[in-house]
Amino acid sequence: MTDRRPTVTVLLPVFNSARYLREALDTVLQQTYTDLEVLVIEDGSTDASAAILGTISDPRVRVIRHATNQGLIRSLNEGLSEARGRYIARMDADDRMHPERIAQQVAHMDAHPEVAALATRVEFINADGEVTGPWDSDQACVTEAAIAAMMPRTNCIAHPSVMLRAADFQRLRYDPRQPGAEDWDLWLRSMAAGLRIAKLPDVLLQYRVHAASIMAGSKRQEPLERRLLRTRWRFLRSQLLRGNFGRVQSAVAWAQVRTIARHLKVNVVPMLNRDLYRSLTTSPFALWREHRALNKALAAWQGDLLMLLPSPSTGGAERMLADVSAVLKDARPLILFTGDARDHGSLDEYRKHGITCEVPRLARHPFTRARLRRRLTEALEVRPRAAVLGSLSAFFFDLLPELPEQVRAFYIQHAFLYQPAGNKAFKAWLPRLGRVDRFIFVARQAMAEFDRFLFAHHVPRAQRARSIFIPNMVHRFHAPAEHDRVGVLWVGRDSPEKRLHLFLQLVEALGKRIPDRFHFTLVGPVPERAPGDVRFHGLVTDKQELSDIYRAHDVLVLTSEREGFPMVVMEGMAHGLAVVSTPVGDIPVRLRADHAVLTESVDSEAVLEQMVAALTALANDPERLRRMRKDAFAEAQRSFAPEAFARAYRDLLTSPRAAT
Repeated sequence: MTDRRPTVTVLLPVFNSARYLREALDTVLQQTYTDLEVLVIEDGSTDASAAILGTISDPRVRVIRHATNQGLIRSLNEGLSEARGRYIARMDADDRMHPERIAQQVAHMDAHPEVAALATRVEFINADGEVTGPWDSDQACVTEAAIAAMMPRTNCIAHPSVMLRAADFQRLRYDPRQPGAEDWDLWLRSMAAGLRIAKLPDVLLQYRVHAASIMAGSKRQEPLERRLLRTRWRFLRSQLLRGNFGRVQSAVAWAQVRTIARHLKVNVVPMLNRDLYRSLTTSPFALWREHRALNKALAAWQGDLLMLLPSPSTGGAERMLADVSAVLKDARPLILFTGDARDHGSLDEYRKHGITCEVPRLARHPFTRARLRRRLTEALEVRPRAAVLGSLSAFFFDLLPELPEQVRAFYIQHAFLYQPAGNKAFKAWLPRLGRVDRFIFVARQAMAEFDRFLFAHHVPRAQRARSIFIPNMVHRFHAPAEHDRVGVLWVGRDSPEKRLHLFLQLVEALGKRIPDRFHFTLVGPVPERAPGDVRFHGLVTDKQELSDIYRAHDVLVLTSEREGFPMVVMEGMAHGLAVVSTPVGDIPVRLRADHAVLTESVDSEAVLEQMVAALTALANDPERLRRMRKDAFAEAQRSFAPEAFARAYRDLLTSPRAAT
């Protein structure tokens, strides 16, 4: 290294960054702007980072080595002191620079001496280098005015994208009292000191988000509001102690007031209200009864599998989960139900396969939920082959961080729809998803939607590959039977997405168009007002009775607005029923025109019109209906056989641990 001072010092702290370090350095050394030095602060890494740095022969690279880890803020401040350049460009050891980044920033800084810090826009990449999208706050704040307005509320510039005037920031330095927010605090203090911050509108840095990164790690461990409050408070306190209070400090103070109000509204009050409500409305006797039942269940449990399920109610998901418990009964499962039961229609089935216990109050009561988690982890610790299988249970994700290391975890997801502004529960669980060995999906469309969600949140391919598809099974198969009139069947529960009212409207419309050609049956809720020519069976839990109902019909109608791949479709096809359905969930990709008619959309008016036309056509063409029913039965035999279902779940428990 010569004594000539370079124009730019690229400041690159390194700690256990071996996986991405070479790539990051290459993007720096391949900049079109060459009058630079790369100042690497190697902060006591225990991986191969130091060895990689030892292979770099470019004379522009200068390495300062620490024998032990000093921490990021100390490394940054040391880098500010040691930098020789007039400008200091920040860079992280896992990110990528655009080749023109330094050139464009130097040109702008030279042309605008009033700018003290210059950021660029960034795009996120995941551990595999896949571009996962922009950072919303970064994208929304490009002009100086927008940055100045947003900064008191939250950070809106990416630290590794920034170029600083050394003379200004060697004086300000990073505050060691702001770990995890040292950059935002520095921008607030620089604005309070009258320094200007600007941003280039081009994306000149790829910001990597992965399990070990600051953004993906520690910042997810507490609510956003709490992090904002802590950082602003430390900034305001330091400013007030120095007697500084002006426009920036007042804007930060006002943002603090607003965040306190939001934090109370979003995080504190709802939780307190929920816990208070549960404390006041939960019967101590009911808690004691569940506690006693749990003691008895734990004492009797001699197996290796803990199943955390929603409830022993009647429903397609519950029947499927009961099938899983039957397949895995050799693992002698302890089956805990952590949600409230509408009924106990499937409880007897579960009892055949394992020890059952209902603990919804223990799982959610503020005085017992932690104790329940502790007791389960203690019971799992002494089982070297222990596994936890959950489904539709938030308690499963509460338990994950406390599971002993050797315990494998599996989760069955029945349906999923990626919503960028939604999926709040799974967003909160993101830091815990890596602890799940396999996500099991019963619908391919739901698995694809979940992959979209994970990708949008920077989850790498290796973790996304833990999702597997295991189709549900059907117990009873009966070849199609001939009937005098076309039997039309609707099976479902009373929920808005099932849209029972559309089926009832369909009955009325067909009765007017071609009377005496159909007979209609509804298995499920009995509505207050319904056409007189519908036979109502109400809730049916007996498998033989339900099988007899299927056999008495020709067509299964599904009017749902949202589904995965309903069990009723599988059961209907296994009894030789053709399907007339909305195009929801896996239905468009797993059913064919040989045995199903799908509407073009889920719009209510279109669904009604197209289903009336479809059923009328089938009634007028009995030979076509006969062929469809025969093909539906054959497809069910191929795709819904119990043997493949059983083999997949048994293999799951004996499969090796997922790679981390």
